[in-house]
Amino acid sequence: MNPRYLLLSFVISASLITWLTFAGCGAVVVGGAAYGGYKGATDQRSINTMLDDSLISSTIKTKMISDEFVKARHIDVDVLNGVVFLIGVVESSSQRRMAADIARGVEGVRRVENQLLIGKTNTEQVLNDTILTSKIRTELIKEPDIRSTNIDIDTYNNIVTLTGIVSSQSEKDRVLYTVQKVSGNRQVVDNLIVGN
Repeated sequence: MNPRYLLLSFVISASLITWLTFAGCGAVVVGGAAYGGYKGATDQRSINTMLDDSLISSTIKTKMISDEFVKARHIDVDVLNGVVFLIGVVESSSQRRMAADIARGVEGVRRVENQLLIGKTNTEQVLNDTILTSKIRTELIKEPDIRSTNIDIDTYNNIVTLTGIVSSQSEKDRVLYTVQKVSGNRQVVDNLIVGN
């Protein structure tokens, strides 16, 4: 078997074990992995690029979860063509800076877009963010001209972030219109890339 695939399998397995150990939410991780597999079927990136991005993301997540200072409980790592998007909430500017340093230190990273918010979050806010994300995803799925499986939606402290690849500017415009309609006056961060 190709050493690259062996390494990817190891990193993903280690990430899942670490995540399950520290987060205690196996169903979410398994559900996310299943969603990621389906997403790959419609993704415009090449298989090698998707594997590279997945390896980068898993490596960064593993390093952040094991870092005592960063405490990556509320950090999402999205990678598109080697560009890392750090999305979520950390407690201090030092944690924000350290998270970006960890990401930059991973092989294959071309650039880091550090969009981490500094603040705190509570159970009620997490629930509200999750509900909003679900509403947005439902509306995007209803749209026939939007390939919603290519779009990752993250909501932290009422800020909605969209990351992914869309096939055209008109699809991107439609996505942004739909998301803003559901989000109301909440801020929407656009990390969508047109084409490959």
